[in-house]
Amino acid sequence: MAETFTIHAGDVIEVQLTSETVVIESPNGRRHADDSARITNRMRLFVRHPDGKEEKYDFDDTELGVREAQTVAIVRGKVRREREPVNLILFNLSSGEHDPFEHGLSRYLGHKPFFGPLAKAFVLSLGVAVIFFLVSDYIVRQGHGGLMSAFLALMFAFLTYPVFWGICGLWDRLTERMRYRRVRKQFIDEMAGRVRAHAPKPVALTPTGTAGVSPAGNAGA
Repeated sequence: MAETFTIHAGDVIEVQLTSETVVIESPNGRRHADDSARITNRMRLFVRHPDGKEEKYDFDDTELGVREAQTVAIVRGKVRREREPVNLILFNLSSGEHDPFEHGLSRYLGHKPFFGPLAKAFVLSLGVAVIFFLVSDYIVRQGHGGLMSAFLALMFAFLTYPVFWGICGLWDRLTERMRYRRVRKQFIDEMAGRVRAHAPKPVALTPTGTAGVSPAGNAGA
């Protein structure tokens, strides 16, 4: 589960685009591209922050177009047991576009239930065993043959445990997927509102249509 996030905003002073291909060495010593690998497109942005500090940021497989002199905001998140923060969202504040990084978002917003499928299946199968024992011993056998009832209950619990395991695993995946979609949308909307404060201010135009030039600027010339 995530711990915190940071927003880094500033003006782009340089853009570098590169691509990488995984290369492996065959048993005969020849090197060739792995057919199962894919080419990774990487974008490196050099950003100047409002305080004058310059930093670089690397992004893998982003389709967001960014050029020099545009204003961007990078949302990064700190994940437990990870030394470096992960990229979450890249906002191009000049064009009004953004690109979420699913790999980082899933790690940052992902959630594992406290009780996993194994624990849930154990509790359910144990509950079935208890109910089966009570029905068998007090209703069917009317208090006689408790040992046989206990044996049958344990056997029935053992047989139902894999079934409950599969059902609980499917349930956890479906509920987590729905939860992740909900919190993902909420997080992106929240970040879009937060980075709006870093958007470039529109240039005021004079009545002549020229920025910063007064219509009477050449009077008396």
